[in-house]
Amino acid sequence: MDDGRKAALVLTAVFVLMSWSSPWFEITATGTYTEGLEREPTIRTQYSIDNNQQTFELSIDNATPLLLYWIQREDVTPQSEPQAQGGQQSQEGPVEAESEEPCSGSCMDLARTSLGALMSAFAVALTVAASRPTKATKSLAAAIWLACLLFIAVAVPLAAAADFGIFSGGDGDSGGSSTGGFDSETEDSVSVDQFAHFSSDSGGGLSLEGLAFTYDSVGYDLGLLEEGQRQGVIDSPPEEGEPGYESLIRFHGELVAGPGPIVSWWFLTLPLSAYVLSSGHRGDDGGE
Repeated sequence: MDDGRKAALVLTAVFVLMSWSSPWFEITATGTYTEGLEREPTIRTQYSIDNNQQTFELSIDNATPLLLYWIQREDVTPQSEPQAQGGQQSQEGPVEAESEEPCSGSCMDLARTSLGALMSAFAVALTVAASRPTKATKSLAAAIWLACLLFIAVAVPLAAAADFGIFSGGDGDSGGSSTGGFDSETEDSVSVDQFAHFSSDSGGGLSLEGLAFTYDSVGYDLGLLEEGQRQGVIDSPPEEGEPGYESLIRFHGELVAGPGPIVSWWFLTLPLSAYVLSSGHRGDDGGE
């Protein structure tokens, strides 16, 4: 291995370490109560994710109606209901079920471990390719580099969104947050099992800022009703103007995960890696 390839290999390793240690993603989450509360209170959360931890800042616009909602509502104890036909649980009223969060709430820990292993594998594969530049070793190093990029761009923000709660709290997860995790950093998160006729929908896609996720939910918060009113709402969802309709809560949330310096540092490894992989000795691949 010539001195130029050795220097490029060392510099690539430095950039890999810088990628690992730099901020990974900046996540902005905005959740608004669009119906049921006055002045549409909005929860704003700013997350920063790196190889060790997540830090966040939280603020609430038009906080007074939301604080009054949390104070005035009653915490409704979930009650068991018979299972419907086919083993499906009814979602018309409160039920008691175990929360099934992805990765048991530790998706980012798994993502950190996996990305660390991939980056280490890339460094080893590139070193092997520099020492024995064959088509197989070069292809392996290039494939692992691409796998790392895809993992950074897709798997990490998905893991963050899963831990945030945006993939839980749906119709089948009665232990999740009714806001899909947008109020998870507060002490007053209201769970799905305290709602009647609860439904939610989530989606995702690409935006100019990065990966974007949306969450929408609607249901009747039984904690806002007198005990004698709850069964009637559970039995039949009230229409506008009917008793119990005032407990209808509708929520809309948007989460955007934008890449941090990790992406820039990782792309800096590309030209160096290309130089290492393209500088093989003649004859290494069976006389190329």
